[in-house]
Amino acid sequence: MDNTNMEMMEPMQVMDAGDRSTGMLDTSADNIMYLAEKADKMITAMNKIMQAALKITSEHDWTLIGGKPYLQESGATKVARLFGISWKIGDPRIECDAEGYRTFTYKGRFEMRGQYIECEGSRSMKDEFFGGKADKRKSVDEISERNVRQAAYTNCINNGIKRIIPGLRGIDVSTLEEAGMDAGKIKGYTFKDGSRGGASKADTGLNCEKCGTSVSQKVASYSQSRYDGHIYCMDCQKAAAGGGTNESRGN
Repeated sequence: MDNTNMEMMEPMQVMDAGDRSTGMLDTSADNIMYLAEKADKMITAMNKIMQAALKITSEHDWTLIGGKPYLQESGATKVARLFGISWKIGDPRIECDAEGYRTFTYKGRFEMRGQYIECEGSRSMKDEFFGGKADKRKSVDEISERNVRQAAYTNCINNGIKRIIPGLRGIDVSTLEEAGMDAGKIKGYTFKDGSRGGASKADTGLNCEKCGTSVSQKVASYSQSRYDGHIYCMDCQKAAAGGGTNESRGN
């Protein structure tokens, strides 16, 4: 899902042939103390930025995919406005395979307070979300090129914003809850054995690992976020949280 090629474009000092610097590291006590104090201030500043970024978003701006939180476009644009992040995205690079399936890749430049990164976002017609499972893949004519193109554009924006504020990547559900969100209200999706689940509880192909009950994608993904990747139904989640089992509780 996260197809990214990112490079920080910060100023760099290059030593030329006439530079007589020894390149020795200053390990004096005063310098080490200075670096330690600067590091502490940077950590404090980054924590404040993260807290502000999370507080400006809501449950509707996040989705759980396989139990992991991902910031959607609505939340990413809120964060961008808060911190004055701007971007410029070029025309897509389009690649077509022998079967006619196209991949769209957008590259953008994202800037915040004089620093910028370059980042890419890609989506393909062969992505399971658009084309379905490999053994039952839709034909090219059955897939909306517009939807794939738009998803690639959105992916580029999300990638850029989440990388210029790195703390928005790799967070967990508990972090969202500490920011005041109710994880139970976040939409969730998950997959089984490399296959995309269906749209309703009846055809997801997802079952509770304890009792075998069919579960929805949202319940499965929420369970994965709470129970080390395991899929449990709501009753078994309650039993696990209470330290018991459905059998011991008479369910």
